[in-house]
Formats: sequence, structure tokens, C-alpha cells
Amino acid sequence: MKLEKVLEIANECVENEVIPVEGLTLTYALDKQSHRHLDEELFYKTNNNNSSFSHNEVIEVNIAGITFIFNQK
Repeated sequence: MKLEKVLEIANECVENEVIPVEGLTLTYALDKQSHRHLDEELFYKTNNNNSSFSHNEVIEVNIAGITFIFNQK
């Protein structure tokens, strides 16, 4: 899963009045390669390039009040 897809999901949830986003947590189990790629993508989009990347077992990010949790299969 790429960051673009995560943002698309968040946008769909926010725009859909039927989905209450307050307290909404979405959990995904990703394959090892997709998990690492998403972790790197998030790291480099949110940190300066002077930091060194260290892969996380669990990725948790809050977008538009929705908590996304990404675990590795």
C-alpha cells in the first residue's frame, strides 16, 4: 500500500457522512515489502533528509482524525 492510497482512504472516510471518523481506527496487515516501503515513504515525507531511516514493526499515523495502524504479516 502506498501513501497515496492511505490518503485516498482517509479522504473517502471524511467525505462520507455515514462514516463517523471520531475515534475511527483502521488496521491493515501488509506483506513485508509493502510494509517497509510505506514506512520509508512516510519517514522521508515527514522527516528531514539528515535523519537516518530505521524500519518500524508497527506504523501508526493519524490523518484527518483517523488512526491508521499498519502491521506486518
